[in-house]
Amino acid sequence: MHILNVMLSRKLMLLLSFFITILTTMETAAQEINADVLSDPIVSQVSDPNEPFSVLIDITLIPGQEDEFERLFGPVITEVRKEPGNIEFQLSRHPEEPNVYFLYERWKNVEVLKAHMVTPHMSQFWPKYFPMIARIPNIRIFMKRDLQD
Repeated sequence: MHILNVMLSRKLMLLLSFFITILTTMETAAQEINADVLSDPIVSQVSDPNEPFSVLIDITLIPGQEDEFERLFGPVITEVRKEPGNIEFQLSRHPEEPNVYFLYERWKNVEVLKAHMVTPHMSQFWPKYFPMIARIPNIRIFMKRDLQD
């Protein structure tokens, strides 16, 4: 029997850990959500934790979940935009693939992102969100580049 050995990148391993943590948390309401575990896939990519950074998330939902996702996520967006340290939080939807979304986030620093991950509105959203996704979202981090002298 031939076994295919696949080496997963550190980023993928962190993402898998993130989603396993969320799914485990969903099973146990009493379990406290750990901000470090939730933010590790993002924080590990930030080159300077004290500087602003952008998070780009490609979200693909299970077809048919779009209305429920938007109903649940609309109030979350409103609350996130009020959080100290959130610079921008914008959801976009693909015009030809209605179950594909793009989330653009901009944060003041890593600490405010960690706090964001465990706010009441996010903690309530996580268990409802993860059953709706068709695949693990692609998360990319970008640091500001100042090209002016």
